Amino acid sequence: MKLRAELTVLPPREQARRLTAVTASSVAQIERTEPHAPEAEAALAAIRTWGDGAHLPGRYFSELIYSDDESGTLRRLSEAAGKPSEDGWNALTTATMYVAWLVYRETGEPMPSDVNEVEEDSLDLLDEQLAKLG
Repeated sequence: MKLRAELTVLPPREQARRLTAVTASSVAQIERTEPHAPEAEAALAAIRTWGDGAHLPGRYFSELIYSDDESGTLRRLSEAAGKPSEDGWNALTTATMYVAWLVYRETGEPMPSDVNEVEEDSLDLLDEQLAKLG
């Protein structure tokens, strides 16, 4: 609940800026066992870029999570099941989904159903996932 209390009082882009550090630790954990993880690097870059004020559409974030060509953090998470990088992919996917939710809310684009289910309580889940990372 700590992360939720800290972030939800902030404007959306400031929340993303704060989540950049969290996401960076997830990516570092992933890259310790999976040195080639372009999906992780892309998600981190998007969160950082949007938090810094750039215009990125919600669809861009959705593609980072799960795209038509079956790439993205969600696919990598399913491939990492039972592996050392699983917790990192889990936290990264949750953080990316939360930022996608913020972006869609800001842009007013129609939200895909998976992102529409995200709310502030996702930050509680992210806290739990980060605890597993140490």
